[in-house]
Amino acid sequence: MKNPTSSTPELLRVLVELARELPPNTLNALACELEAGRGEVNLGRFTATQTTKGQLRKLEALCVAQPQLNPNAIALALRAAMEMATVVSAEHRTEIAWTGPATEAVHLRRVDQVIYEMLEGAKEEIVLITYAAYKAERVRDLLGAATQNGVRVQLVIELAEESGGKISFDALHALREAVPAAQIYYWPLDRRTRGASGAYGAMHAKCLVVDRKRAIVSSANLTDYALEVNMELGLIAERAIASRLAEHFDQLIVRGDLVHAP
Repeated sequence: MKNPTSSTPELLRVLVELARELPPNTLNALACELEAGRGEVNLGRFTATQTTKGQLRKLEALCVAQPQLNPNAIALALRAAMEMATVVSAEHRTEIAWTGPATEAVHLRRVDQVIYEMLEGAKEEIVLITYAAYKAERVRDLLGAATQNGVRVQLVIELAEESGGKISFDALHALREAVPAAQIYYWPLDRRTRGASGAYGAMHAKCLVVDRKRAIVSSANLTDYALEVNMELGLIAERAIASRLAEHFDQLIVRGDLVHAP
């Protein structure tokens, strides 16, 4: 008799693929079918894509070829795979944010509206990184209001004197005036890499992380043009990615790659 454990890796792969592709209602129905099969399974009735149909056929073949496999155990494994797929999907869910010409085929949220919503909803912490910061009064007002509500605000900006002439307006004074409680950091020249021409690299990153639970990484600077007029693109990330982004900037500060602004 064939060792039942020899089928286990293939069986688990099939269950994981099904959990990734099929909706929860279908997966629950499939688990119920397995539990009620008593050695006989009929999985052909489940609607699926061609790829998923192939996985269903594999699962059915495994159940027929290995009758010693407990259908209740297979159903339990499928439910476990479904729960894990749900958690992973939530942890790594991403959305597109866009400012620019709209299309009828794809509805996208505006970058500026996502940023405003995230700042307004902050409960504990805001980490905002931008290359250029000019005007953007609504963002500054929201940051100031957040600090008044006890939210910790960390800003990472490019300083004009550190940019090598790449930006002429220094946002440091305006941000300190609007958000006096914010902790402001910059990337010092002695921590930067030089290019082939001898010029220093720029602090060109732009992202916002709120409460280590939600983040937007975009092309938009903290300027009125970027938030209202330019064509800008961003990705909204949840949970695990947002937390990792915040932790990354924590470590840059600890290592001295980012230091308090003078």
